[in-house]
Amino acid sequence: MKNEVFEVNKNGAFNPAVACGLPESQTLVKRPDLLQKRSRTHRTPVKQQLSKAFERFIADRQRASDKKPLRPKTVRSYRQCYEVFKPALLQTAYEEDLIEEFRTIIDQRLSLGKVNRSGMNVYIRGFNSFLSWCNEFGFLDNTLKIEKLSVEKRKPFPTLDVDDILKWQEFDAAAPSQLRAKHIGLLILDTGMRIEECLMLKESDIEWAGNRLWIGKGKGGANREVPLSAEGRKTLRYFLALTSDVRSSGKHSLAPLFTTKHGGHVSYRNVLRDLKAVAKRLGFAWVGWHSFRRTFATLYLRNGGLLSDLQQILGHTDVRTTIRYVGIKIEEIVAIHDQHSPLAQSGRRPGKRRPKDLKRVGMTSPRRFRKG
Repeated sequence: MKNEVFEVNKNGAFNPAVACGLPESQTLVKRPDLLQKRSRTHRTPVKQQLSKAFERFIADRQRASDKKPLRPKTVRSYRQCYEVFKPALLQTAYEEDLIEEFRTIIDQRLSLGKVNRSGMNVYIRGFNSFLSWCNEFGFLDNTLKIEKLSVEKRKPFPTLDVDDILKWQEFDAAAPSQLRAKHIGLLILDTGMRIEECLMLKESDIEWAGNRLWIGKGKGGANREVPLSAEGRKTLRYFLALTSDVRSSGKHSLAPLFTTKHGGHVSYRNVLRDLKAVAKRLGFAWVGWHSFRRTFATLYLRNGGLLSDLQQILGHTDVRTTIRYVGIKIEEIVAIHDQHSPLAQSGRRPGKRRPKDLKRVGMTSPRRFRKG
């Protein structure tokens, strides 16, 4: 594979070497296989500019030409991961000792109770991306990767049953914030959108004639369309009519659908607070916004929807993610197997004559073929 060289120049173009504290005459070379054969006693000093390389990593991953440019929320997450392991980069002399230092930091955080094992894995996963990038561009000579911690299998998000959905539809909101939370929940139950996608939705993203919503820059920066049912369309029109005076006058197409009382963007923390208030009034056990999305996915399949269609609506790139997400059990598949099996639908039954090669292939005879 041919090496990719990023030229360093003085004509005003982005200078990655300067961003990392390197001399202007130096270039960054992307090397997929940098490691050379070394003796077992060789120890690699940690480069001094390694602690400065993180900003270069963020800038490189935010380029418009990147396959999946980082979103602001992801950038904040990467910064949090870096701050956790930053002391090891500043205090460790050799690359071979870094993993042990990283492990020490992990043990300290777990012992203090600041984070659980699942939360620590989030930091590890994000920091491993940075370590991989450092090795790829020559800031690390050795391939370093922190092994994730073993954790118990996470329990699936709770879902709402049919009675819960009816209660949610009939809920009489006592405040504008509760009205907003109610209709966000109804929209997710109808479309399966993520809560972050709901909060970014604008009136111009609704295609009334086509019965669909346009989601721009969803998770992973992907764009997609999701269908909107007749009931969902009716509910959404009702909410827009109730909140028309709140949203900016003459700029309805640019303002978000779900706003604060002053017409501004509402934060995730605020809508989560509103959800807890509504759930408490209805007597629900605590549920998160993801419970509504999982409820949509689960009932969509039970009502006869196709798994491939559900994958597209949810915005999953891999169907295995959809299967794990919904948590389809073999008992549920067996229960409806006769409705979908081509053999069962044909209405024909196999003959009762005993197969000649049954013993030859080492199979046990079915009971109805046994003598005596």
